[in-house]
Formats: sequence, structure tokens, C-alpha cells
Amino acid sequence: MLLPRTLLVPHLPTLVLDEHRRHHTPMLEALADEATTLATDPPDVVVVVSARWTSDGPFHADVGPRHRTLTDYTGFGVELRYDCPGHTAIARALVDAGMRAGVRVGPATRGVDSGVTIPLHFLLPRPVVPVVPLSVAELPPAACRAWGAVLRRTLAARSERVLFVVGGLLSADWHSWSFQRDVPEATAFDEHLIESLEAGHWDGLREVEDKMIERAHPEAGLAHLDILRGFLGADLGGTLLAYEGARGVGAALVAFDFAPAASPATPSPARPAAPDSV
Repeated sequence: MLLPRTLLVPHLPTLVLDEHRRHHTPMLEALADEATTLATDPPDVVVVVSARWTSDGPFHADVGPRHRTLTDYTGFGVELRYDCPGHTAIARALVDAGMRAGVRVGPATRGVDSGVTIPLHFLLPRPVVPVVPLSVAELPPAACRAWGAVLRRTLAARSERVLFVVGGLLSADWHSWSFQRDVPEATAFDEHLIESLEAGHWDGLREVEDKMIERAHPEAGLAHLDILRGFLGADLGGTLLAYEGARGVGAALVAFDFAPAASPATPSPARPAAPDSV
């Protein structure tokens, strides 16, 4: 079964730096509030889409029994490790369900990058809950939504209590970030995306000028948000819990609540799974 709350969580390394320096920011406080809620009733498994893991082929689900940390950022003076157990059965069930639904998806063993480690470091500080990392893919929005729908159906039918998280940013102009250059178009882009997400106007995510998109460099081409839209099943509005934006990079913590009864019906018994492919 799915926990009735899913989160879009940023993966900025500076969040870890802020924590290390004992800063009190709205983002850290909002993450702490979510962690407190989860601590009172923790999930059995966490399934995390990482916008940092992109593929030019199929989507991937990490089927490893244990995940080692992949450090994909440098120069911040802190290095976060979140080695954690995996959940091979759920990962393979997601791959099998995707293949039966005609989604391009395959198994992989990769580990956990900052799209997983940073969100979970704050939400579930002790790395003991099994994690299933998922990639995004350079595929059309419709394919991303179809994969999200498969995730929802499959996880809703499980006996385990599953938390679904999307680790990703809004704007992601890392060049400007590195050179500490303000990018007004990226800020405007973030504001537009947040307004659309809060209103449940998901078609509005791409109703922006080309120039704004060119300057904002949307992370993963917004594929992680397309997967989230498919997962939600309806154009639900979210609640903005915190936002940090600076120098071309936008980080938003957004919660989406849905009634458990809204979960799709349990799928019919599966046909024999196709052979695994990578």
C-alpha cells in the first residue's frame, strides 16, 4: 500500500552544508517537520525517483540488495554517505509491471546518488529502511507519465507500506551557480512552476517562453515531474512547504496528499515476466 503523501524534495548539497553549519533555514525546518511525521509512522520501503540519474534509453529500477553511495558533487566541504538496503522484489516487480504495460524499463545495479541520498538524509536520517532508486529517461512526457502510472498501480497493490519520493530541482543552471551569477529568468521559471504545481495546472509546466527555458535549464527536462504527474493519476495540486532559489538553481519542497481510496484497483494477475534486460 502507498502512504497517502508523496514529496518532491530538492537535492542541493548546500542543504547538507547548512545543516553542518547549524543554520536554521525554512527549508531545513520544513524537512525536519516531515522527518518528525515519518518517524512516528515510518514506511516499510521508500521508492525514490532521482532526477540526477538520467538515461538516454529506458527507465531503470535498481534491483540491488544493498546500495552504496555515489558522490556526484564536490567542493562543498561535506560528503554525505547514505549506504542503505535495497528491496529487490519490489524493484523487479516494478520492472515487470512496466514491461507488461509497454513501458521501456529495465533493471540496473548502480547505487544511490544525491537525488536519493540528500532527500533521504533529511527525511529518514537512519539509513535502515529499504530503498528502491529509480532513474528518469530522456523520453517524451507521455512515456514518463505512463511509467508514473505503472508505479502507482504496482505500489498500491503491495502489502508493504511504501513512501514515494521524487528527488529533483526546478531550474538547474549549474554554470551560473558555479560562477555565482543571478538568473532572473530561472527565478521566474521557478515561480511559474510552483504556481502551476500548487494550482494542479500540470499542463502549465511547459507553458513558458523558450528563452526562459533556455536560461532556466529545467532539471532532467522536467521528466521527474512528468513521472510524478503520472503517479498522482489526477492533476492534483500540491502544497509548497519551502523554497530556496539562487543563481539559476531552484529548490522546492512540495507535498502532494491523496486519499488511499483513490489508489487504482489491484491489477489482474501478472502474466509470466519477460526476461530481464539492462
